[in-house]
Order: sequence, then structure tokens, then C-alpha cells
Amino acid sequence: MGRLSRDEADRWAVRWVMEDGIVWDDLSWWALNRLYGIDLPAGEGGGYLHNDEQVRAWLAELRKRRAM
Repeated sequence: MGRLSRDEADRWAVRWVMEDGIVWDDLSWWALNRLYGIDLPAGEGGGYLHNDEQVRAWLAELRKRRAM
């Protein structure tokens, strides 16, 4: 499975979030909205607004929701 940088993931997601005319199922919309903004800085001190632990929790939640 390939990996993307946070910036690449954000740019990919924003394209789909902003696209008019696409109706997403709830799970896809939830996941896209987690990726959109994943590269936001926490502030001048560095780091990201959403830390790695939070991102791992989102992935676990996605897997849980997909299994339902």
C-alpha cells in the first residue's frame, strides 16, 4: 500500500470535497473530511493540528465503520 505525505493527502481530498455534483455515501464523506485539512499546522511552534495519534484513531474508526 502506498503512502502519501500529509500535503499530498490534503490536496487529493480537497479536490473531491470541493467537486460539485458528486454525492458521497456517509463513510466516504466522513473519510474525505478527515483527510481534508490533515496538513494544517498547529501554530508557529510547528507540528500539525491533528497529531499522528489522532490520525491513527481516524484510520481505526474508518476500518471499524467499513466492517459494519
